[in-house]
Amino acid sequence: MVGDDLPLETETCRFILISMLDVFMTFLLLYLSNRGMMTNVVIESNPVARFFIEHWGTNGLVWFKIAMVILVVLATQVVAISRPIVAQCTLNLGSCVVGSVVIYSVYLLVQNAL
Repeated sequence: MVGDDLPLETETCRFILISMLDVFMTFLLLYLSNRGMMTNVVIESNPVARFFIEHWGTNGLVWFKIAMVILVVLATQVVAISRPIVAQCTLNLGSCVVGSVVIYSVYLLVQNAL
């Protein structure tokens, strides 16, 4: 229907895209590192994410990260009903933070790839 756009659609899509790049880069770094294809060993620095890796492997990490993205998106959509500027700032800040992690992951890949 016309006019039934998702609140903060652009910001939400941007956050999801950058978050999926983070999932991909994390998976790629761990995959290459675990197979000895990097000069240094790469580990997940987030202790909660590392817990999921230790108990459920890389698939557990991927599902954990996807669940966190869903949680942030749902929370910001609820907040957007009454405080759209707060939700917009939250999504934009989240995109910047996750984007910096993606950039750092690319840096690690370039510096450590054989």
